[in-house]
Amino acid sequence: MADRQPTRETMDKLAELAGGAALLYAGDGTPIARAGVYPADREPSLEELRSLLGEDDIRAVAGDGVITVILRLGAGILVLDNRRQVENHLQFRRIIEESLPYIAQVAGGDAVLFDERGIRVRAAHPDGSPNPGALGVLTHLCRQVMSELRPSVGPSVMTPGATAVRIPLTPEYGLAFNNQHASKQRQRLLDNVSHYRYARYHIEDIVGQSPAIAKARNLARDAARSQSTVLITGETGTGKELFAQAIHNLGSRAAQPFVAINCGAIPAELVESILFGYAEGAFTGARKAGQVGAFEQANGGTLFLDEISEMPYHLQVKLLRALQEREVTRLGDNKALAVDVRVVASTNKSLLDLIRDGKFRPDLYFRLNVIEILIPPLRDRMEDVLALTDHFMKKYSAMMGKRVQEITPAAMRALCSYDWPGNIRELQNSLEYAFNIIGAGCRSIAPEHLPPAVTAGGDSDAALSPYDEHMRRAEREIVHRALELCGYNKAEAARRLGVNRTTLWRIIARHGLDKHD
Repeated sequence: MADRQPTRETMDKLAELAGGAALLYAGDGTPIARAGVYPADREPSLEELRSLLGEDDIRAVAGDGVITVILRLGAGILVLDNRRQVENHLQFRRIIEESLPYIAQVAGGDAVLFDERGIRVRAAHPDGSPNPGALGVLTHLCRQVMSELRPSVGPSVMTPGATAVRIPLTPEYGLAFNNQHASKQRQRLLDNVSHYRYARYHIEDIVGQSPAIAKARNLARDAARSQSTVLITGETGTGKELFAQAIHNLGSRAAQPFVAINCGAIPAELVESILFGYAEGAFTGARKAGQVGAFEQANGGTLFLDEISEMPYHLQVKLLRALQEREVTRLGDNKALAVDVRVVASTNKSLLDLIRDGKFRPDLYFRLNVIEILIPPLRDRMEDVLALTDHFMKKYSAMMGKRVQEITPAAMRALCSYDWPGNIRELQNSLEYAFNIIGAGCRSIAPEHLPPAVTAGGDSDAALSPYDEHMRRAEREIVHRALELCGYNKAEAARRLGVNRTTLWRIIARHGLDKHD
């Protein structure tokens, strides 16, 4: 073999083709040629190589992602591996993983790394922070991209209205990102524009028959017959603006403008000019002809002040004066303009607590709180979950063209067992999520189609002790009998059992008693 020692160029070519290193041993174990990079602490001895070969002339050994090929050449042995290729591959992946937060921030949406099966292995929020909740999720479109090894651009599965890009970087993994943040900003602007044109919700759009929502709906009807200010209170996602629009459309101002302003979404320095307008030359950059404010735009109609708790304290006295005197003065002007506006305000915070902390004026509170409507959280009206679910299923069936006609009992139990901290908005988003991931031919929403947070509680029956299981069966039997005795009148059954309606609905959902059996 010494007479036929390969040239350096040959060894380099072998190492290049292998994607790593090439070693050639003489029959006595002396390395006679090498190329590429082979760690000294991993370089095998001739005895180890002969042991791995055995009686074979060629053998491949895999470890740590590296494949080593051992080839007998007469008395000598040739060793090839793809170590450099594997290390380059890992280094490239590390670079992509470290770049993921920056990709998310620049794209203005989620950014994910997925494997060859389309399963997410790394994820970042639009602000670049890690998104562990997205890991392990299978995306069929990502799997399709990996199977075809072709990039795609199309609608985002997780964020309707956003655009997603999916790129197979290697046969093992790919990159996807969307413009969720930019899409939401654009939609928010469109929603704000629509607020200046009309109120699209009516009293009939308030779904539910629970006593709590029926009381709020009846109070909204009473408020619609009045011209007094209304304060709508309730947690985020309970539908406060829906009530505000319903009051407007049911009252005598229905044909007039409905203007909605989110006090929490406007920078503090712009609130005054947006509410009251500004005169020509009021500040640097002001329009030459000035600007009409929200009060003037809503003249004759309704002004809805959402998140009134976020109103800057120094402007609250000016708002109070506008409500009392029915006139406004533009920023940079001294001329008062008469306005005829019915004000409806809303808050998800306790204004009394803010008054106690010196952050809200008590005189403004009492001026706003002529008619107060409290919107109950969804957890206090669980009997309405079924009606709301049916409402949103019909909406998304028509919107997405999917003929999903029912929800399985197990999925319904999951919806009724969840606390819904995000209230109706979270329920709506959960059903929209289900419609996005459900298969085209599927007709029923099952638990696996719901967000993990909703189904996280799971079915704990398997973990019950014999005593707990006995108590569980007894609970089911007692509630079942009470429902039968009351003709499935749940209000009467709750009264007889000595529990509130929300507790009864949780028991009904837990035992699958929502259908007569």
